[in-house]
Amino acid sequence: MKIELLSSSHTVGEANYHLQFTPAYRRRIFCDEAVRVLTRDYIIVAARKHKITVGAIGFGPDHCHVFTIHCKNHSSVKVANILKGFSSRMMRKNHWNLFKKDLYGKKFWTSGYFYRTVGAVNSATVGHYVKESQKKHWDEEKNSKQHSLLEFAS
Repeated sequence: MKIELLSSSHTVGEANYHLQFTPAYRRRIFCDEAVRVLTRDYIIVAARKHKITVGAIGFGPDHCHVFTIHCKNHSSVKVANILKGFSSRMMRKNHWNLFKKDLYGKKFWTSGYFYRTVGAVNSATVGHYVKESQKKHWDEEKNSKQHSLLEFAS
């Protein structure tokens, strides 16, 4: 694999982040396709506005993975704040009715997040993980059955 470094007038290097965001109260709001698509689109809009390149986005029922590449001007904290802040504000302002039964107050995301810096050797692997590995969560979702009160009583 060829290592691709970003070069500018005074720097050469790479800064790739694997970020994971969780909705408030770890609710399964991303089971709704509209919530997934809108959240993805708002994350991409925020990234473009701040010249952050998104390499991949993937969702589980209760979390979102974002893989950013060439973020030389932003720390992981700044990238997370930009992406979470804008997407949260826009989702609550414009689409509150889609998830108001699951979330309450002024929160969309939890206050924390997962991050990992990723080198060029691992970037393809992380990109694949973010795009493909979330399928297991959806398979578990399809196989899980809602138990009734009568089943618990017996």
